[in-house]
Amino acid sequence: MHLAINATEIGRQRGGNESYLLGLLDGLRALPDAGDHFTLVACDEGIKPLASWSSLGQFQIVNTGPWRRWPSYLWQQTQALCRVRADWYLANFLLPPVVPCRAAVIIHDLSFRAHPEYFPASIAFYMTVLVGWAVRRAELVIAISDFTRSEMRRFYPFALHKTIVIHNGVGREFTPEGDEDTDRVTLREYGVEPPYLLVVGNIHPRKNLERLLEAYQQLRQSRPKLPSMVWVGVERWDSTGLQQRARAAGVRLTGRAAPEHLPAFYRRATLLVYPSLYEGFGLPPLEAMACGTPVVTSSTTSLPEVVGDAALLADPTDVVALSKAMERVSFDDGLRAQLRARGLAQARQFSWAKAAGQVLDSLHRTGR
Repeated sequence: MHLAINATEIGRQRGGNESYLLGLLDGLRALPDAGDHFTLVACDEGIKPLASWSSLGQFQIVNTGPWRRWPSYLWQQTQALCRVRADWYLANFLLPPVVPCRAAVIIHDLSFRAHPEYFPASIAFYMTVLVGWAVRRAELVIAISDFTRSEMRRFYPFALHKTIVIHNGVGREFTPEGDEDTDRVTLREYGVEPPYLLVVGNIHPRKNLERLLEAYQQLRQSRPKLPSMVWVGVERWDSTGLQQRARAAGVRLTGRAAPEHLPAFYRRATLLVYPSLYEGFGLPPLEAMACGTPVVTSSTTSLPEVVGDAALLADPTDVVALSKAMERVSFDDGLRAQLRARGLAQARQFSWAKAAGQVLDSLHRTGR
């Protein structure tokens, strides 16, 4: 099978979709060679990050040129697909206007439908229109969690019969094994010193950082020895006011961290807190658990499905509940040890090789 993959999000440093693609590609590389080969349809920004892949016999890279906004980049995909003559095309969320082969789409979440207020109106509108068009035309829809598939039932019931669930994986670099001195040197590059409470993710309304900041400030008043807080992630939409308040409260905002530095952030954290209001999967809790870091996360959407019994869950809309959960994990050594052990076991159930194998198997079965 010849599979073309829309890799235009690689190199653009835009968060979860790029992480998914890099993980999936790493999983494909780890699989035994079964005769499949892959074309990565990338833009200029992705050529350097993907350079090493061109030396692997199963992979080729097609450069579509500079990244362009829709609809131009969708036409770029059509032009590339007409050249490479693949059997299947796999893409996040959207399909180009003409797909000269079978097509599959990956749906990470449907927050733009469930909570359009989290987005600029123009983005919520075009995502609603174009994702609806894509899932109607695709032969296979991959949801990354049972929760996301349930959202497909809610918003696109006509596509439920062709929607399957394939969970994300966790990268092999996320491990509790790491040299403490090396990790500390890495963290100092970002102005960070342990101990600290860690937040990883874009600064975006659905990440619920307003309430988290309030919970953190309340807890510091009653617990002066509470570790500092570190936010790792880039600004999305307009979060200038929130960032200013966070800095005034003593939060360290690092901006984007290089992917190879994330394991150090996780390993040296007292805990990861991830109070998101809406997640299709939620990679940071899984990555933290794989590094042996206790997790406090939301009791809603996909997050209980991902963390199982290995994290402390809290209602993300309840500031007091978030505060109490952070307090328990921060000051209870026994609870931290218990969550660490459970988290390591839970994370071992997920791998990108497993996810990539399931994607290929699904494409082969659908293509028969």
